[in-house]
Amino acid sequence: MRINDPGAMRALAHPLRIELFERLAIEGTATASELAELVGSTPANCSFHLRTLAKHGYIERVEGATGRDRPWRVIDIEQSWSAGERDGSERDLAARALESSFLEWETERLRRAAGRAAPSGWKNALSTTGATLHLTPEEAKDISERIGEIVSEYVPRWDQPDLRPDGGRPVRLFTATYLVEPAQDPEGATPEGDVTDKDDR
Repeated sequence: MRINDPGAMRALAHPLRIELFERLAIEGTATASELAELVGSTPANCSFHLRTLAKHGYIERVEGATGRDRPWRVIDIEQSWSAGERDGSERDLAARALESSFLEWETERLRRAAGRAAPSGWKNALSTTGATLHLTPEEAKDISERIGEIVSEYVPRWDQPDLRPDGGRPVRLFTATYLVEPAQDPEGATPEGDVTDKDDR
């Protein structure tokens, strides 16, 4: 699912909605009451946020289900968006809000995971990696695309449980590439290669 609408971006730019979406993807289907127990919230609060996600096309009611508290399901397990132009437009501000919420959520999840002991069979299976590389724009794009291809190999297991191997568990993968901020020299001069707007008077 490619997210381009500013309203849809803002709808997902909320920590609880991100968590509800992921938990719903893991469970397959779940009601607001069931999700409330899993995320530590109230059914009424979860119901409100689930309806917001549904309004913007992230989730939907399970077909054929009846009753007051009907289960929900995820429509598309994959979401992507681009930052776009940093021009202060509605879309720009919405994209920034979504990126900020997403990064805060991921960072908190990483911190909590780092504090837990790995269960039997998972020691040395999970890792955290960081590297500073000298790349061209084309090379940076190639790395992102290659990682995406690897991830895509495993995505069908969400919709097709019979593809899941014995002993498997949900594992969160988070990758990001970004430009390293250029160093400022002691005199405050702009590093070579950077361009700044000046008023030559």
